[in-house]
Amino acid sequence: MKDRLISLSTRQEVYREVDKFLDENLDKKFRVSLVEDGKGRSISANNQQHLWYGQIAKHYGDRSALDVKNFCKHSLGLPLLLSSPKHSDKIEFLLNKLDYYKHSYDSQMKLIQCLEVTSLFNTAESKEYMDQMIFYFNDLGVNIKFKDK
Repeated sequence: MKDRLISLSTRQEVYREVDKFLDENLDKKFRVSLVEDGKGRSISANNQQHLWYGQIAKHYGDRSALDVKNFCKHSLGLPLLLSSPKHSDKIEFLLNKLDYYKHSYDSQMKLIQCLEVTSLFNTAESKEYMDQMIFYFNDLGVNIKFKDK
């Protein structure tokens, strides 16, 4: 059975699917875990970001996908987190403790690799991050594609 969204209005349909699934798998046992929807980004958003990091690196030819990811986390991701009601205090505290902004750019890129940035985004923040990637790199002449051809 696939990942399913359940709410008060869809629970009966989900229960029927569970019953059918269990009827088809009588000799097996399963676990159910309910998590709140909309708090994180989807795997497909994560995959899309990594596809873009690779496309951007390939366009330039002189940097790796990891270099691009670190740049994006630093330049686009941190400002989003610093304006996040949920994460701004924690991120600001951490950056101050690390003296992040007093480090050289190369040192910041090594530090950012160790910091949670994009993984803290909720769905809206992830979308904003991806939109900013598109705008930023398209303005530089990098044609970001949704599929790798």
